[in-house]
Amino acid sequence: MTTRPAIIGSGNIGSALARLFARAGVEVSIANTRGPESLPSFGAGVHAVPLEEALESDVLFLAIPFTAVERFGKSRPDWAGKTVVDTTNAYYTPNADEILQGRLSTRYVAEQLPGAEVVKAFNQLPSETLAAEPAPGPGKRVVFLATDAPAAGDRIADLAVALGFAAVQLGRIDEGGRLIQAQNALVLRNFVELPLR
Repeated sequence: MTTRPAIIGSGNIGSALARLFARAGVEVSIANTRGPESLPSFGAGVHAVPLEEALESDVLFLAIPFTAVERFGKSRPDWAGKTVVDTTNAYYTPNADEILQGRLSTRYVAEQLPGAEVVKAFNQLPSETLAAEPAPGPGKRVVFLATDAPAAGDRIADLAVALGFAAVQLGRIDEGGRLIQAQNALVLRNFVELPLR
């Protein structure tokens, strides 16, 4: 295992995350199913690696289409020891209701990754907003997190702060996680946290 986080997926959200890591000077791996040669350069500190190598990371940012989650989950028999940041949204999946059967999307993701500590985060903003340069001034863009594993939530909150965000933890997946499942109350809300005076 490695302590360097890994981004799984190089679409809009995966690429946005890679740009965030590069801008913050925080090292990260990035991988997709097409191999490292298919990935552009995101800047210093962003390492394109084979998927198998990325899966050895302790912290994985899951930035793949929701429809690929079940297949991805089968790439390992056991996800114990992994913290997985679920950035997926099921909202645009045509058969989402059939797949979810009343479950929250992150609950479904957690079921596909048995043993993993799953944190819902980095999913409430469009990719271009997420990766945009912060506005000048003292405020920081807010990233919301929800998890049933408080220690994992703290780790990802610390990482979000290192990337330049204000991390706001919303509690359990069935509580705060509901608020950041598309299209619920905190999705597409671009909040900025200002320092208290």
